[in-house]
Amino acid sequence: MAYPDEAVVQTWLEALKDLDIRVKRMFGCYCVYCDNQPVGWLHDGTFSLREVGLTYLPGDLKRPSPEDRVQEIPIPLEDCHCEWLPRAVQDTAEARKAEQK
Repeated sequence: MAYPDEAVVQTWLEALKDLDIRVKRMFGCYCVYCDNQPVGWLHDGTFSLREVGLTYLPGDLKRPSPEDRVQEIPIPLEDCHCEWLPRAVQDTAEARKAEQK
């Protein structure tokens, strides 16, 4: 994985501007937090969203199978302005909170 350039990071942050988002550099990429919950990673131009079983995501996204070690859904930069994305990020944060209870 490689750090995305700053313009790519800003594009993703702009797409998620109405959410409580922060990013932190780690492991050669940026960890993305929503409501203080780790929800995914930014690397190269891709946002890898944690798999939490959201049923409304587009069918063309490559979802991991339950036995895959990495449970993330790669979302390409061209999808950053899709209307479902902010809801998916927020719902992922909510699901992560519920896992901790």
